[in-house]
Amino acid sequence: MNKSWKKLGLLAGCMLLFPMATDRAEAAGKDIRVALFIDAGFGYRGTVPAVTLSSDNGLSISFADDRSAKLSGGKETTARFTVDEYHYLAAETSSFTYAQQVAQKLSQHGLPASIELAQKDGKTVYQVTSGSYATPQAASAKAAAVQQAANLQPTLKGPFHLEAGTFSSLKDAENWEEVLDHSGLDAYPVVINKNGNTKYAVWVGEAASVSALDTIRQEAKAKFPNLAFSQANEPEYALLRTEVLAGGNSCESMTKYAFSQQSKLLVAPKKGSGTELITVEERSGRRYRGEIELSEYKGHLTVVNELPLEEYLYGVVGSEMQTGWPQEALKVQAVLARTRAVTMNNKYGVADLSDTVTEQAYYGYNLEAADIRRAVDKTEGEIITYQGKPIEPFFYSNAGGETADGTEVWGNAVPYAKPVSSNDTAPLAAAKLWYLVALHDGTTGYIRSDLVQLTGETNPAGLQLGQVSSELINLRAGSSTTYHRVLTTLTRGAEVAIIGQELEENAFSWTRGPYTPAEMKSMINASQARNNGPQISGSLNSLEVTERGPSGRVLQMEANGTVLKVPSPDAHRSIFAENGNALRSTKFSIEELGTVSVLGANGRTSSLPDADEELHAIGADTKVASPANGSAGQFLIFNPQGEWRVASKSQQYLIRGYGYGHGLGVSQYGAKAMAEQGYDYKEILKHYYTGIKIEAD
Repeated sequence: MNKSWKKLGLLAGCMLLFPMATDRAEAAGKDIRVALFIDAGFGYRGTVPAVTLSSDNGLSISFADDRSAKLSGGKETTARFTVDEYHYLAAETSSFTYAQQVAQKLSQHGLPASIELAQKDGKTVYQVTSGSYATPQAASAKAAAVQQAANLQPTLKGPFHLEAGTFSSLKDAENWEEVLDHSGLDAYPVVINKNGNTKYAVWVGEAASVSALDTIRQEAKAKFPNLAFSQANEPEYALLRTEVLAGGNSCESMTKYAFSQQSKLLVAPKKGSGTELITVEERSGRRYRGEIELSEYKGHLTVVNELPLEEYLYGVVGSEMQTGWPQEALKVQAVLARTRAVTMNNKYGVADLSDTVTEQAYYGYNLEAADIRRAVDKTEGEIITYQGKPIEPFFYSNAGGETADGTEVWGNAVPYAKPVSSNDTAPLAAAKLWYLVALHDGTTGYIRSDLVQLTGETNPAGLQLGQVSSELINLRAGSSTTYHRVLTTLTRGAEVAIIGQELEENAFSWTRGPYTPAEMKSMINASQARNNGPQISGSLNSLEVTERGPSGRVLQMEANGTVLKVPSPDAHRSIFAENGNALRSTKFSIEELGTVSVLGANGRTSSLPDADEELHAIGADTKVASPANGSAGQFLIFNPQGEWRVASKSQQYLIRGYGYGHGLGVSQYGAKAMAEQGYDYKEILKHYYTGIKIEAD
């Protein structure tokens, strides 16, 4: 674009499948299409209204159906893309600072916001826009939110435009656009693809309806009575707008391509030295090989990375495993990932698979490494088959010691995936040590051991004493900073009694809770509502695992004697989701901290939580404290084995589990351990899968 202010740049639960036989030679050599922004639970649903792409050597932008139909000469290194559809104009101002403030308010309310630059009556104005909606109905549903966020009356804009002339070059179109801009009209240069030919035009207005377009036509005719201003009616086009960097202090800008719902754009890095990559800013700045295709699908912007299958695997193996792992383990992951890829065939209508763990993680070039590329290259074309067909290659992080049977995951047997032992304990060696401690008032919780200085003294109960060695340290309900709530904050010098120790939560072992009966009931009823199961009425009095599978994973649970309804056995871990985080596996047990027996005088026993005895907690200095003053009434029990245990006068539930993932097929940590023991990748795969073949193209 020829305006000086347009010259600036900006860098910124699976189903069990037995797929049909695949021509492996063809599959290994083909390109693959990966959706980068997707809510896979909806079949296909895009998740961003616009996307920013960049490449150091420049971007080549064309219509996908005709690569010769260029939208850009390749000089720009950054551009932004959106679908030309409905959106809101929240504010129009000559103050960049005010425009930034409005955009920030929209963003703070979870609404997309951008600042576009325009010329009106010879003056620069900033237009703050929000959203991209396929229909006026979808836009209307957000009107109140936009109004409330910006405290302004937003104007609905849309994809209805007036044509104000066609031209043989983009420069001529931009010159005419300037004339219309200076008259006070909103005008845009447009690149049109028509029957394989590229032409240029200038369009006026962004109306949300035909009637609104008539109003714009009347205004335009009044200023330019000799022009026709007919309604634009081109199926494949891209409007060229200019978007400003909202977060900066200067007017850095880039071209924003608003393309029609019938268009597909193709963005490729210009050829240069080294590996040619495209950066996708909204995808955490990840860089990708191949090309990016942009289109509208099912009412959403779609961003698809298309690249050769083997190059795609470089990114997958680097995302699923770590560089530096044994080469044979990386080869295992390469063969698994390739097998998964060839069984995907246009799963989402516009792409073969997504970049998420719904299929397999793919974070692009950023996580590639020489050893990972070598593992892919050394296994080129190899996939896993069973009885002549590619398998569904199940894999996950950690089996917790033994892999699952298919009946434990989706309720049906998988002939090539049977329970086998798995050496998954490597995460234990890297896990930090946490102390289970008691405070003076009887409160119990967890603190990282390196934050406690042992005094060398013990209390009369024989518990080691320590002091907190840093300021403002959180005492938590469990041994992690991610999942366990903060009970209280301790200051330097606070005295604690060491009850026991536990490794920090890791891929092999973990805990959740403890939860009160009310908290457990809430989670259970929420899951039963999702699964059309029976609700728990009244108090939660009992919760137990009533059936386990061959590897010890949960098959059935009962609450108050009622079986909990789940769509599949593996879904038991979704019952106890906290803040959207399900349990790491179904290899877990429920510990009832309030279920204990108390031995009283004359051999009399009582059971908690119904005991009448006055019970007390042992604090850091052995002073007794009522459990009511501690962590939800927790206290200590000394068992015949000489161990201390935390219990509670009122019932609480602690979930203790092992493993990370569904457990069916290959454990990544188990594969790593076998590789370290000298097994090659084929031996490892045949340990985890029965009756398979590893076949090349």
